[in-house]
Amino acid sequence: MKAQRRTIVIVIAVSMLLFFLVGEAYATLYCNRPYAQLKRDPGKPYNAVGLLNNGCTAFLIDANHIVAAAHCFENTSTGQWQNGLRFYPNFHPSRVRADELHVPRADVLSVVVGSRAGENVLGDGMDWGIARVGNWKDTVGLDLTPVALASYIPPLGAPLVNPAYTRHHFPYNDNSGAKWDNMVWDTTYCGWVQPNNGMWAIKMRKAPIYDGVNRDTVGCNSRWGAGYIHANCALANIVNDVVIHNCDSIGGSSGSPSMYLDNTGRWNVVAVGHGGGSSATASSNNFGLLTPTCSPDTPSNADNTGASVERFRNAPRFASNVAVHRSPSNASATAVFAVDSDLDHVVYRTRIGTPPTYSSKFTYWQSLGTPFSGAKLSRIAACSADALGKPQVFVVVNKRQIYTRSANAMGQWSAWSSFSIPAQTNGVVDLDTTTDSNGRCLLLIVTRKGGGAFARFKTSDTTWGKWEKMASGSFKAITALNYAGTVWAALLQSGEIWRTSLGTTGWTAPIKLNRPAQIAAWRDIDLTWDEAARGFMLAIPASWNGVAPSPTNTLWFTPLYGSQPWIEWRYFENHLWAPGASPQNPPTLQSITASRWMEDSGGTTSPVIFGTDDKGNVYLVEYARVGAVGWNLNWKSFYHEYIPYP
Repeated sequence: MKAQRRTIVIVIAVSMLLFFLVGEAYATLYCNRPYAQLKRDPGKPYNAVGLLNNGCTAFLIDANHIVAAAHCFENTSTGQWQNGLRFYPNFHPSRVRADELHVPRADVLSVVVGSRAGENVLGDGMDWGIARVGNWKDTVGLDLTPVALASYIPPLGAPLVNPAYTRHHFPYNDNSGAKWDNMVWDTTYCGWVQPNNGMWAIKMRKAPIYDGVNRDTVGCNSRWGAGYIHANCALANIVNDVVIHNCDSIGGSSGSPSMYLDNTGRWNVVAVGHGGGSSATASSNNFGLLTPTCSPDTPSNADNTGASVERFRNAPRFASNVAVHRSPSNASATAVFAVDSDLDHVVYRTRIGTPPTYSSKFTYWQSLGTPFSGAKLSRIAACSADALGKPQVFVVVNKRQIYTRSANAMGQWSAWSSFSIPAQTNGVVDLDTTTDSNGRCLLLIVTRKGGGAFARFKTSDTTWGKWEKMASGSFKAITALNYAGTVWAALLQSGEIWRTSLGTTGWTAPIKLNRPAQIAAWRDIDLTWDEAARGFMLAIPASWNGVAPSPTNTLWFTPLYGSQPWIEWRYFENHLWAPGASPQNPPTLQSITASRWMEDSGGTTSPVIFGTDDKGNVYLVEYARVGAVGWNLNWKSFYHEYIPYP
């Protein structure tokens, strides 16, 4: 084909998204660099690459998940999600010409991202996202083999290949015999580009009909052209787990994979495309010029970037529940455990530092695997396995069993093992832990189909006593706290909360709590401490009675102390963290877990509250003892390596 070698230019890689402009991502195109067409049915690894209907590139990492840049799924300034996203694997215009009603595609169902917002604070490293896709259509006979996420980052200088659905190339006015890459001066869809109210871009092709009636979105980015394969580039540097390279990056490169062929002949993704550019290449980054120029391909001009797979390799693709306890290798550091219910794995991350502080970074997510093949995981809890504070994790499997795994004195994890449930019960709905009067782990569960609530105490660091029944009923959730010398427990049944406590003769009869006038039913509950080490219970609503404030903007709590313990309800007014943007609605929370930072010194309590939303993301709000910050009630994503403070 004729378009095998071209002179390439730096461009503005502006992501013109479906319904709003998310901002400009500058990137670099280099002079005298080759590219080739991403053909239809190209074989591995390119068959995993596809087009998002907003103009971004994405790629399959398993049968039901794709990766792209976070800004391909959301507005990283405000955190607002994009809607109506579809993934077209191995899209090629010939598929539309052949049968525009039957172009292979899938819907984007849910997304987890490196951060919902704050790219200007967190930098390029937050710009990754993993989407669950489904409702596949017209894929019979199509090779959907995913591409692997690299298990390690290759050395500097390693050759890379970057397939992407880009909207530019250079020369900008080349109308050669290779019609697939012809460009036009576009003022219709790219009229917002300055300084000339237009842009040189790949000629627009017809969009497929995605629902039998309507054509899919067209725009400055989503041009429905063939993809490009940009080769002859290399890994130039790695800074804070952001890969820097000289692969051509153009509008449409966002979300594309930077791939490496290892010595076993296997292709691996090492980074996901973000953008790039620098002061050295800033003079030639505008395809809105009538006569664009190009940037020399020199080592100093290698400035395109992408989040390394280290940042998201084991990130939960749908976090359904979290638990908080100590790090397996450092009892003074916080560990956060999560159930990835899409992969049915347990993953965790821990605070780093010797000693760790509230501003220390966290590790990226690490996998504890699954108890056995085919296990379906739901709820999780953690406590101290022994006097050294090493964590023990409990997870509900197939709603019928409990499995556990613990860390030893060296911070090494045991194998998964089954943990018995009460006799004559047929499964487990939820579980939680607290400490008993001896400071040992106390495990509490609620069982299926009216089996009730049960507790099991440790009799030593290595042995457990028998299960004791706490209450009868059909409970959905349980939480517990050792506060002021008493073990308290709360139970959720049919949207109502009941409380009980452990007395000298056993558990007291459950007492039903009142509900605020606004709340019709509760979704989840948890017990913890406030900043004065006083006990309180948090609750998130499942539905409300139409009385302001709406539960979508509130986080409710009731104190265990004062003149009206368990009676007085209050709420936090909370929002989504989006620095520089107007207050944003908080996530739609599905589960809640509250604890304290383990980095607290004696006599200090810094509460932290984690939540998971309907898309499977993990968030937190906290009482942060950094410069007398106090409560920070803006929910922040818990996927970045550090937690920013105001």
